[in-house]
Amino acid sequence: MTLFKQIALMLSIFLLIILATVLILNFQSANKGVQDRLYDDAKNTATSLSLSLGSANGDLSMMSTMINANFDSGNYSLISLVDVENNSLYDRKTESDIKTVPKWFISLIELQAPIAHANVSAGWSQVGILSVQSDSTYAYKQLYSILIDLLIYFTIIALVSLVTLNLLLHAVLRPLKEVQKQAGAITKNEFIIQSNIPYTKELADVVLGMNNMVSKVKAMFDKGNEELKAHKELEYVDQDTQLRNRKYLIDRLPAYLKADASYEGGVNMLISLSGIIEANEKLGRQNVNKIFIKIADIFRNGTKNIKDSIVARINGTEFSLLLPNYSNEEAIELAKNIQQSCKDVIEAAELDPNETFASVGLYNYRHSDSITKLLSKSDNALAQAKFNHENIHLEKAEDAIEVMGKEAWKLLINKAIEKERFSFVSWSVIDTKAKKLSHNVLSINLTLDKNSSYGYAQFMAPAIQSGLSCNIYKKIVDMLFKNSSMMLSASTYSLRLPHEYLEDKDTYGNLSELLRANAALLTFKVIIELPDRLVRQDSKLIREYIELFRKYGISIGIFEFIGESKDYGYLQELRPVYIKGESSYFLTQSDQSLSALRLITDTLGISLIAVGVSDTLTLEKLKARDIHIVQGKVTEMVDI
Repeated sequence: MTLFKQIALMLSIFLLIILATVLILNFQSANKGVQDRLYDDAKNTATSLSLSLGSANGDLSMMSTMINANFDSGNYSLISLVDVENNSLYDRKTESDIKTVPKWFISLIELQAPIAHANVSAGWSQVGILSVQSDSTYAYKQLYSILIDLLIYFTIIALVSLVTLNLLLHAVLRPLKEVQKQAGAITKNEFIIQSNIPYTKELADVVLGMNNMVSKVKAMFDKGNEELKAHKELEYVDQDTQLRNRKYLIDRLPAYLKADASYEGGVNMLISLSGIIEANEKLGRQNVNKIFIKIADIFRNGTKNIKDSIVARINGTEFSLLLPNYSNEEAIELAKNIQQSCKDVIEAAELDPNETFASVGLYNYRHSDSITKLLSKSDNALAQAKFNHENIHLEKAEDAIEVMGKEAWKLLINKAIEKERFSFVSWSVIDTKAKKLSHNVLSINLTLDKNSSYGYAQFMAPAIQSGLSCNIYKKIVDMLFKNSSMMLSASTYSLRLPHEYLEDKDTYGNLSELLRANAALLTFKVIIELPDRLVRQDSKLIREYIELFRKYGISIGIFEFIGESKDYGYLQELRPVYIKGESSYFLTQSDQSLSALRLITDTLGISLIAVGVSDTLTLEKLKARDIHIVQGKVTEMVDI
């Protein structure tokens, strides 16, 4: 219960007790007044009527007429006249019939109408004794009417008082609302500085303290952000040409060389400039750098229309152009154009093109290649190109052994989607420092029958090439939220959603409806993993997804993180529970860069998770760099 509700409840009860007490005291006073009035009326009537009866000189008929006149004109239940020997001379009485007053009120309020007595005398001789009792019916009606009036007035007073109390409490506790909002923001790793300082000293001290704490945390985040941006500029960018460098290429390659890569393959073009030592001697290093800048522009212009291409300077004289989804013919044509453009720049610098020239090695890679294989094959193609007459050489990838053709895969996958032949499998993510399970990562298998089962790495590549990956993810997301409770038993599962699926025009609407109908029924916690290169764009679509997931209590994780952003403020907006990066990424970061990243993630409460950890040696190296949460084959060797 909130403090406002507690105070409001306490004061309301106190106020109602006071009002109820006053109401009871007022009613008791009214009750006593009515009872006193009953006696006074009876006494006055008895006194005045006895005098009138005395003037009748004992005439019973005249006295009875007088008694009748008084009885009929007043509210009496009894008027009786007895002689000195207590024999009844005349009496009038009536039975009370109170129909306008509720029975509960009559049973609750017992009125005793007193009897007043007076002597009736004719001269010096006593005629008898007159007894008068007022009728309590009138008193009950009057008391009931008083009670109703009191209840109405006190109800109005109570309502007005409670409303006033509510308004006053809201006014007094308004600063506390802001404090609560600020505290809630802190738990969400948001930085809110409260500018309105409360007048109440205790609240003012709390606000000033929280403002001071938030300012320090924000300063830490800003410092980490600036440091990481600066180090990324140094670690990922070649300072002479402003191209990406070898480290950037190595960190980005895992996204291109995996089972669910966006492209089946492409061409890696390795370009080497020969004769640079001679050029430095002839022109000087500064002028040669200008040549490199012009050549870098050639590479940028040649690849600007190739989606997801990477241009990187590998070393002083070698450059890599990664061209995903690019054919051999297109790559050779591009190589010739680049080679000719480089020759034009060399000749314009008055260098001998036979001495200073570009050699181009091309390797037709596949998504299933390893990073080592891609680089070694590219190096081999470049070595061959240097001895080739045209200085261009293409190294083709080894033909993969296909389990079946593309059309056969397409038919099989469509059948699996139609008949829901997918099943979930999970791998553990282990926190080696806390020695506990962090969460489970979900993947899928395709099983048509007991003799036809395929792992994710087998069917996802042909699914992507057939344009069926979005259909597969639509089906497995349906399975996750509709009927996974019968298949999954752990407490937390993560599911990685690729950018192709998230960018599909129907995905957001389908997810919205699916979560609306099923999110509340889940028996486990879900973490949706989003690709870093998509979330850092801060697009309208991403903001809609984030709002949707938060609405239904679904946490967000980031995968394929290499710290490529120009500003890491998006992490504060997104507030992921963790960031996943390749183990090689964490191991090759400089101490300063990793320290800056840790400053950001620690400030925001984000965990760092290394994926692809296959052996204990790598695990120990990660621990030495303060990375303790791991995913990969090594989790099978870790005791928790």
